[in-house]
Amino acid sequence: MGLFGAKKSAEPVEAEPDATPTEPGLAGPQRKSGPTPTRKEAEAARKARLNPSLSPKEARRKRAEASRTDRLRAMNVRENTPEKVLLRNYVDSRFRLGEILLPALVVILALSMLGTVWPSAVLLSTVVLYSFIIIVLFDIFMMWRGFKKVLAERLPRSHPRGLLRSGANRCIQIRRFRMPPPAIKRGEAY
Repeated sequence: MGLFGAKKSAEPVEAEPDATPTEPGLAGPQRKSGPTPTRKEAEAARKARLNPSLSPKEARRKRAEASRTDRLRAMNVRENTPEKVLLRNYVDSRFRLGEILLPALVVILALSMLGTVWPSAVLLSTVVLYSFIIIVLFDIFMMWRGFKKVLAERLPRSHPRGLLRSGANRCIQIRRFRMPPPAIKRGEAY
């Protein structure tokens, strides 16, 4: 009886047959491809894998690409609710006066600069500017009233909170530059 040592058995121990693995990747010890790296080299390689050293231009491009994909993912999540899709299609289904607001403001601004040559042009352009803005606001108001009726019919349990601002922004954007782009043509059913 071995109190502090291994118990010696009276029977001789049989040698186990060699367990040769059947998988090709586990064939036993293989030769190394090169010398074992020093600790300094191994740490440097690990740090290079974790934090690759990029030039400032490459790092900026990588950050911009990551930011762009994050923004697009967030925009898709935010813009794909049924209420917003219905609003976009409702606004895109017909022509709105707000679409020509920005080009009209540029023309009106150019007319107001003719004040030295034609003094009454400043007064005329100011009147046209404010009247056009009032007409666009009335158009947005009418769009909102019509959309609330359509929303109540198609999605009765949804709430129009936050949709007025989104619809107004979409109304005053030029159709070509709207994001997300229009899914339907003018005159199509929404």
